[in-house]
Amino acid sequence: MASIEFRVKVIKSPSGTTATLAEIDGSIDATTIQQFQQVMDKLIERGVKNLILDCTSVKYINSTGLGTLLKYADTFESMNGHIAFCRVPSKVMLVMEMLGFNALFNIVPDEATALRSFSGVAAPPSSVPVKMEAPPPQPAPPPTSPATYAPAAQAPAPAPAAYAPAPAAPAFPMQSNCARCRVTLDIPNVGKYKCPRCGAILAVEPTGRVRFFASKKSQPIEIAVPCNKDLLPGIGQLVGTCAQALGFPAPTAQTVAQAVNAACGQVVDLAYGGDPSGVFHVLVIPNGKTLTVNIADHGKPFDFGPGGSIYADQRFAPVVGAMDTVEHRVNPRGGNLLTFIKVLQ
Repeated sequence: MASIEFRVKVIKSPSGTTATLAEIDGSIDATTIQQFQQVMDKLIERGVKNLILDCTSVKYINSTGLGTLLKYADTFESMNGHIAFCRVPSKVMLVMEMLGFNALFNIVPDEATALRSFSGVAAPPSSVPVKMEAPPPQPAPPPTSPATYAPAAQAPAPAPAAYAPAPAAPAFPMQSNCARCRVTLDIPNVGKYKCPRCGAILAVEPTGRVRFFASKKSQPIEIAVPCNKDLLPGIGQLVGTCAQALGFPAPTAQTVAQAVNAACGQVVDLAYGGDPSGVFHVLVIPNGKTLTVNIADHGKPFDFGPGGSIYADQRFAPVVGAMDTVEHRVNPRGGNLLTFIKVLQ
């Protein structure tokens, strides 16, 4: 059985910024999520505003864990607090990047970088590059008489005083790349804005730091999947996380994830006969209260046996039991088209 442990302590930067560092050891999934939530809720109750999660010893995160992390990231943001993730293992980072969480989370290499980001000293994450204009140089006052040229060697002396406050007041307008769709945004001033292309919400702080929030309107996700069964759990995690983001309870989201994982396994076995050179496509469409999953392949059309229907084929029983709508059609270009729909009640 998966387990999870926390080691919590308070740390402080040389500049005086304090934060709570929580070192996580174990897995974040359906078997540990209640314990994880209890610890996080206690930290919030104690008034923790700056939290760093050290993920060095995180062994596994499933869709339930990812959805919960996103919820707490939004919670800290709503409290004018900060949460950062450091030392994220490559296998966990891979899932985050596949789902786009790397653009929504503050992921840093270590505690020192996290503390600097909390204080606004560090530059924004690489996923949110910001280009700022330098303040224009102040023109020297025009000479009024030849006598003004006598102290010419000392004329530059006032310049440092003119530039001293510049780092605390970034120049506006400024530009930032949208963390979701990468389009360049022109930002006129401090405040909250919405990307006109993908709907992502961003907030610009007085320091010039740009923070992006998860959009309530999710975008379709399309993935080309090689016929390698080792990759299928990642597809299930992606679908499960999308289900939780729509508001499905964690157990339901996990059941949906397992169903999609099972369906992808049948595509590998039945359509391609386990051929590792085969590729199929998965399209995940979160829309309001409805989650739609389309799977298309160009392999062998399914043979459902005597029943002649996907509903009568026991190999697809997990899918039929988990989803509200299950459809199969023969792909006009060869292969199969599967559509699964789950509606939030």
